[in-house]
Amino acid sequence: MESIQQTVTQLSAHFNERMDEFQKQLQHSIPATSPTSNIAAQFQSFRSFVLTALEGLQLQMQLLHRSLDDLEMRSRRKILLVHGISEAKDEKLDSVTVKTLSDHLKMPINQECVSRCHRLGRPKDGKPRAILIKFHDLSLRNNLWYAKTALRNSGITLSEFLTKERHDLFMAARQRLGVNKCWTRDGNVFAIHQDGSRRHLRSIADLDVIAAPMGTVPAPITSAAVPSVASGSSKFPLAPRAKRAHKK
Repeated sequence: MESIQQTVTQLSAHFNERMDEFQKQLQHSIPATSPTSNIAAQFQSFRSFVLTALEGLQLQMQLLHRSLDDLEMRSRRKILLVHGISEAKDEKLDSVTVKTLSDHLKMPINQECVSRCHRLGRPKDGKPRAILIKFHDLSLRNNLWYAKTALRNSGITLSEFLTKERHDLFMAARQRLGVNKCWTRDGNVFAIHQDGSRRHLRSIADLDVIAAPMGTVPAPITSAAVPSVASGSSKFPLAPRAKRAHKK
């Protein structure tokens, strides 16, 4: 999806550049008094229509990308990541993870509660890999997540299995606002605004608003509406044709 968005953006920039070149050539090659000078006005109308259509396509792709991200995050809602458990050769990971969480969080957990459990990524020297653990019951997962404060000073931490986009947003928020002013819950990223209110972050643009100094307003991001083909509004307006002078 990101590659498609990048392709559309590059296509829009390339189209705009070529249109600028063609318009300059058109203005220099056709005199203003020529009967064909109206072509320049029609070209400008056509250019406006194409750029509006491209902006509408970009907006649709952004909405589609957000919907796919929501679906992917929903599929991860029963998953938690466990960090800090020592890694050993031929380890019985599910039993070790369940026992560690049960002992520290003082909650009754057994291996039958776990759907799958494995480490992420390739082995690293001196640093244990994170453990992905998926539960059958969503309520058990949530109870463990809300009890994670009991892991403080134990060397073990829990985190949500965020999508790449949400993970990047969360990391950017931690870097710009501080660790204590942002958190995740149910796969959503939240942060504390300078006025003390809690804000839900969906994009970097939302983070820019929160991170901006008090009294300043970031430039708004505008998107063109998608032209409707069915209603006939997709037809670009044409300037009236120039009338030819009749010879007497």
